[in-house]
Amino acid sequence: MMIESGFFNRMKKLQSIRMLGSGMDLGELNEYAYEICFLLIQNIFLRELRENENRTRDDMLFITEKILKDMDLQCNKEVVERVVDGTLWYREPTKQEGFKTRIYNEATKTKEDYIFRYFKVDREHSHWEQGGSTVYMLTEESQEMIFITREILEEFGFDLEQFYTLQLIKTGNFAKARNSIDNLMARVRVLINREKEYRRDIIRNPQNIFFDRNIRGKKSEDEIKEQFEDEQKVFANMFSWRNRYDALPEDKKREAEIMFENLERARLLHDSLAKHVMENLALELEIRVKYPESFWKISSFSFKKDIWQNHIVKNGLRSIDDLEGIVSTLFSPKTEFIYPLDWAWSEQIVKKKRSARKDLDTTLDVDWKFRETDWDLLVELYEEVFTALLEDGKFSILQLNEKNREEKEKWLSQRENIDIFMMFVISKVTLDIKHTGEDERLKLFKGLCNKKPIIKALHGKKILSKIEDTEETFAWNELFISPYTIYVEE
Repeated sequence: MMIESGFFNRMKKLQSIRMLGSGMDLGELNEYAYEICFLLIQNIFLRELRENENRTRDDMLFITEKILKDMDLQCNKEVVERVVDGTLWYREPTKQEGFKTRIYNEATKTKEDYIFRYFKVDREHSHWEQGGSTVYMLTEESQEMIFITREILEEFGFDLEQFYTLQLIKTGNFAKARNSIDNLMARVRVLINREKEYRRDIIRNPQNIFFDRNIRGKKSEDEIKEQFEDEQKVFANMFSWRNRYDALPEDKKREAEIMFENLERARLLHDSLAKHVMENLALELEIRVKYPESFWKISSFSFKKDIWQNHIVKNGLRSIDDLEGIVSTLFSPKTEFIYPLDWAWSEQIVKKKRSARKDLDTTLDVDWKFRETDWDLLVELYEEVFTALLEDGKFSILQLNEKNREEKEKWLSQRENIDIFMMFVISKVTLDIKHTGEDERLKLFKGLCNKKPIIKALHGKKILSKIEDTEETFAWNELFISPYTIYVEE
């Protein structure tokens, strides 16, 4: 069989992957060594990407402990040290040798020694002269492992592609840098088109604000702004290298200029993406504030009527296997997304307004037009809810049925009073007094802790929900809600 040119270089890349995590004595964790070491490299790479200097050996020990904890693996300090030292150095850590293997070279027709490392010293950030610890960064071999598939690039996103481009510019590899810039522009165009489609979708149906969580995940507006600012800094860092190539030969200098021209187009596209994202965030806010009723429309579609009765019973199925495909999705234990708020509201019954009645309910007709949230009132109302969670571990909305007329008027005075309870119902949340994001449940929790410090005991607790098996209902005037109970996870 003929050996193609380049075999030696290909084998070098494969050997660095093959040897990762090998030779470590981790006891029962030996079978996980490869995955743990790769996750360590991946985490250090992300810190390097974000200019985070916390990449010392001690930092690696902490990262490895966290990885093992996330993987639900039990270990001791000795095992953690073996993982870190076994990724930093070959065999004896005290010798700090590089990894060594022998590979067949098709050019010389002999086996040759190949020595490599997964990490090298980051001299720029080590600050030895100030007594600082050694900071590490990825070698080219480790970077190859990260960049070996486009799937990983997609997972990390735009900032990783930027970082890769910056590394190519620093090393003067203009040809590869131009290709990477083309990838940057292609990625940005995809993101711009996604934002345009998202805008059209939420204008047609505002409820897509809850469904299309894959657009930007759960990031707040401030986090998105900070992300764009960080990406702009990387662009500025790239352009800072322009003047350093003035002394190059004319042909190389022209190649660099073409690359920087393409980079400027990528930066302009990135500015356009930021504009589309911020406009969509503003539109979301406007819809939430001015048209909250658009989220509470009750769907007339149901599985029983539209799928089972009107289609399956009426027309039948081509194969019995089709039935499994339909039913299995309903009982799958894996939930792919968080149920949006309007799904919970779709269970509720909103009746048409009736003429004035003489009974108690007529006094509860309240105008629920948008107004600024009264957080003092929210804290007052939810004090008993969180006190029940603290003392009993649970609170049922049916307990509100015991309220008198004046207390009911307070609960119905603004939508947020009931909405926040439904937010607890729809998705689980871990109470965090230090949270600084936009989650209104955690904002409420912080307010309650300030008013009643004993509630701080719930910090770190996870709140879940369930529906009670009871005939009793929660029905106030035009508001009907199923018997939900929120509770603290044991």
